[in-house]
Amino acid sequence: MLPGVYANTEAWHELAPWDRYLAKVHAVSARHPELVICGPSAAALRGVSLARSDTPVHVLDPRGTGRTFGAVKTVTSQDTREIETVEGIQLTSSADTIVDVVRGSTPAIGLAYADALLRRDPTVAIAQVQAINEARISSRNRRRARWALQRTTGIPESVLESLSLAIMEFGGFELPELQIAFRFEGWEDHADFFWRRLDLIGESDGDVKYSGAFGNPLDAIRAEKRREARLRRQVSAHLRWGWPEIKQPDLLTTMLQMARVPRVGQPDQVMLASLRRALQ
Repeated sequence: MLPGVYANTEAWHELAPWDRYLAKVHAVSARHPELVICGPSAAALRGVSLARSDTPVHVLDPRGTGRTFGAVKTVTSQDTREIETVEGIQLTSSADTIVDVVRGSTPAIGLAYADALLRRDPTVAIAQVQAINEARISSRNRRRARWALQRTTGIPESVLESLSLAIMEFGGFELPELQIAFRFEGWEDHADFFWRRLDLIGESDGDVKYSGAFGNPLDAIRAEKRREARLRRQVSAHLRWGWPEIKQPDLLTTMLQMARVPRVGQPDQVMLASLRRALQ
């Protein structure tokens, strides 16, 4: 994994890419506990990672020069950041981490990071991260960060939901209501997306819930089928998509178009292409 840090080869290859990256962050911190973890590495420690396993570990070095050596990338900045210690590891605060990763990401990925980090730390206010972005001495990527920071809510419950919203906007579609509750026969189920005028539910479905990480995957599949059946009884139409439609946004935009979701703006092909490249 790193010089002086080793992992069981079989166990390492069984890890998902984001878990490999998190393991690498922990390894760097264990070898160098004096370092301050920042950017996507701090986000990973806070439970949010969209980084590839070969992404270097980001560490803050205000007085040094930004460079990458081995598995570590040093980040320099004139701006001070709030530093916290979590389980013995020094890392940037949630608010500073949000601004760092949004500035360093494409707009859609930045939105996914911001939503997820806000959801995990409800003490952080949206106005707070917007203010930090505007107050930073460095103007690098400030304008790009505004797109995500003006749209983040912390309401989406998964990265897939946040990326789906980005594709909807890039595609020029009317945006839905989020996490609407439907009650039926004593059950309360929440739909990811709801277009009320169309009586249409949309749901983005990842594979994690069926992986066995949260219990018997067959039980999870059966429970999800029952949940979907309850929702279908209450609306006129129901759409479901997953990672394939996110990685190829044209698939999702075609689904929305076929479901007659109104277009309220022109598609932004540049933004759609940027997301496609980011997820390759």
